[in-house]
Amino acid sequence: MKLLKKKHLFALNSEAEIGYHPYKFLYFRLSEFEPGSVRDAAIRLVNAGAIDKLARNDRSQLRITNLGQQLLTEEIGLLNGPVKPWDRRWRMVVLNGVKTNHRGLLKALSDLSYRRVARGVYVSPLTVSNATRKLFLDKTWTNMAQIIESRRLILGDDLQWARTLWGLDKLGREYEDFVSLADRLLKISRKNYLLLRQSKGGFKQVFDRYFYLQSADPHLPRQLLPPSWQAEAAKGLFERIVVLAKTAGI
Repeated sequence: MKLLKKKHLFALNSEAEIGYHPYKFLYFRLSEFEPGSVRDAAIRLVNAGAIDKLARNDRSQLRITNLGQQLLTEEIGLLNGPVKPWDRRWRMVVLNGVKTNHRGLLKALSDLSYRRVARGVYVSPLTVSNATRKLFLDKTWTNMAQIIESRRLILGDDLQWARTLWGLDKLGREYEDFVSLADRLLKISRKNYLLLRQSKGGFKQVFDRYFYLQSADPHLPRQLLPPSWQAEAAKGLFERIVVLAKTAGI
């Protein structure tokens, strides 16, 4: 899914904003794109069943559908609620004869939170999803992989392996930076809604940063995350700022 469509669905999916919204709601959140491109993407998502569209007072109103939420979850991982407790099993995908022209397959595995540990070998602690099964049922990649499940590492440490493969230290620092940014905006904008519209440090920057974090987050089970992981704090702050933006008419 292209970035504009993905961000389109993300803007409509916030728990505080589930419902119908006019185009101006999206124009602010997707201001790096031309309004015409935003409308075109909306039409394509409506045709795909990911967005519902209706007319109110001669104005189009848009709402994400259950299918749209499902597609968004497949694209950027778990959006709402905690990840299930880890069953302490690693899933390993072993690819056969993968070459440079198989970049689409490798990107798809990365998007599904698999990480490369050796040539043609990718691992994930997450349950093998329907999206993973569908990937290898596609005729393009048929008979190109085996999926193996292992209960434990014989040598090595699960937490350290996860931190290294998924770059959790760097992402953890980015979550901490976001929490600081969002907390500051929440405090200063309660008395002055105009601050939410500022280009630097305002709602748009917070929206973009949170979208990036959700796209980059592998959404690993809690047992594999560093103790200081700030994803839940970030989610709570983002939702409170979304409510504030709604109150401010943004």
